[in-house]
Amino acid sequence: MRRGLMAWDPDELPLDALKARLQRLQAAMTERSQDALLLYTNFIRSGAVSYITAFSPYWADGVLLVPQRGEPLFATTLSKRVGSWIQSVKPIGELVNSPTPGAVLGRRLASDGAKRVAVLELDAFPAGLYDDLAAALPGVDIVDGGESFAAARSHLDAAERRLLNKADAIARDALDGLSLDASADVGTAVGIVERSARLQGAEEVYIAIAADLDSDRRFVRASGPLPLGRRFALRATVAYKGAWVRRARTYARDEKDRLAVARADEWFKRFIARIDVDRPLGGQLASALADLPAARLTGWIAEAVSGTRPLAVAASHENPHEPLAHVPALILTLALDVDGVPWSGAGLAGLVHAGKPA
Repeated sequence: MRRGLMAWDPDELPLDALKARLQRLQAAMTERSQDALLLYTNFIRSGAVSYITAFSPYWADGVLLVPQRGEPLFATTLSKRVGSWIQSVKPIGELVNSPTPGAVLGRRLASDGAKRVAVLELDAFPAGLYDDLAAALPGVDIVDGGESFAAARSHLDAAERRLLNKADAIARDALDGLSLDASADVGTAVGIVERSARLQGAEEVYIAIAADLDSDRRFVRASGPLPLGRRFALRATVAYKGAWVRRARTYARDEKDRLAVARADEWFKRFIARIDVDRPLGGQLASALADLPAARLTGWIAEAVSGTRPLAVAASHENPHEPLAHVPALILTLALDVDGVPWSGAGLAGLVHAGKPA
């Protein structure tokens, strides 16, 4: 039986894997004497709750209460009418529907006798939720839970690796399937790539384009009958079962330009397969460019799964020495000039740790 796109699939994300993630998080909380950890979620900050429960909220916000021991409790503003559906796609934890989730969780924590409560990304926790929580917990120490979550999140399990590879394959195939003959304009090119990704099972697809690399390398969301330059690039950001990736590819109409693009593509493929998380990425890039003659690096950014956001900046050309040792997965985006041809690319890194796959 084919499961719905938004459904939890135990074959792709086993319950044992979710339980192991929860146990790692609770162990990290215990080490820091935290009675509970609260994880906020909404449409653009779904990463943490999705990682622990397999649930992504598409229409409203919510808060997951993870106790130091026992099952989590998910409080959401979504109505009871969709409660049964939420429970069917969220195999971990109980569910409560309330217009004031902060107050509900505050009362639960008070009844449990919590003394020290952590909140992931406390500074970004919505003020209304915090006020309701604090009102129900007078005298309770409320602290940031970033270290606890990062300690648990740094582990890349086999299930997540498979989902990341699946999402990456969807994005890659969608970009590879774009024919220059069919790319009449921006809207046509974007539509072809998005349609391909969705037909392959992507739950979310965001297509951005640099329509003329000779004038502007920035990726923007655009559509319609806008002209494409002789060298352009598309970027597909794809989510599959809560795993998010980005892929980008450069296209050239001139045969000589295509040869330069192909050389950059092959070099990039080799480089991201051997990124060493024990070393700063800036130095690795500088060394690797020796293998791509007549190339000049013009910018780069590395993104990782981190906290509530599915992808967050981990390092860039502005902070090239940022350590990557606790990054569970990495998306690298590069901009190069190769023989005078502008090139942009992005992909999922095959991380290694001390010479071995991470």
